[in-house]
Amino acid sequence: MHRMKNKTVVITAGYGDIGRATCRRYCEEGATVIMTGRKPVQEGAAIARATEAAARRALAATLPKAAAAAGTIEYLPCDAGARASIDAMLAAVVKRHGRIDVVIGNAAMVENGPFLEIRQDQWQAHLDLNLTGNFHLGQAAARIMVKQKSLKKPGCRRGVRGKILFNSSWVQDTPWPEGCCYGVSKAGLQLMAKAMAHELAVHGIRVNLVSPGIILAGLSKICYETDPHFGPRATAAIPLREFGTPDQCADAFVFLASDEADYITGTSLLVDGGASLPRRD
Repeated sequence: MHRMKNKTVVITAGYGDIGRATCRRYCEEGATVIMTGRKPVQEGAAIARATEAAARRALAATLPKAAAAAGTIEYLPCDAGARASIDAMLAAVVKRHGRIDVVIGNAAMVENGPFLEIRQDQWQAHLDLNLTGNFHLGQAAARIMVKQKSLKKPGCRRGVRGKILFNSSWVQDTPWPEGCCYGVSKAGLQLMAKAMAHELAVHGIRVNLVSPGIILAGLSKICYETDPHFGPRATAAIPLREFGTPDQCADAFVFLASDEADYITGTSLLVDGGASLPRRD
């Protein structure tokens, strides 16, 4: 607990299912969290306050005295697909907090459909946000981090200047029917993260991905609630035979940002219940 004390964490699209769970978990661990997104300031700030309150309640329910050591969550507007907006948001964080320790590219879109029916605008929209948007975020964050003081830690002689994490997907390696646009954008994201990890390692920057499987969140949650066939079809593809949760994804993000993961870079951490494993039945 409190593994992220005195750390500043930025999360794009921080008010979605996985984003909000991740903001809450970082807050529980003592971080200063900047939730970003395209909602107006007043609306986004209200979500941030409610998420911070949820973190404090969760801590109080287990360790009453620990709630006082929780972090904070604030909101800054940012269009994760626009470089100028990303640059302005990160500059505001540095001005206010002096340093950025962790940046998480969580913003994404998904529209499934048969390959023969994919429109050019659908294809481009997935690449623009899921891949190019994260390129802009990763590059902008890295340019800030290389100028930061390297934090020396036991067992990490050269120190750490920052960590960049991306929310990818198990379909980066394993195609899902009618998910071509999304899968290709995530496959590109995985290779980009590995290339970043290779080049930025010498600067003390770690780059990793959390790759969820079929999580009861976002589009999967909508499909589960509206299509009676989706649940049995999806769980049949998961060896553990159950959906993942946003909290399980959030735990993976916290681990990769913590000191315990200082020797990990260029890795995709699958949180998929075994869905990406080859089928043997």
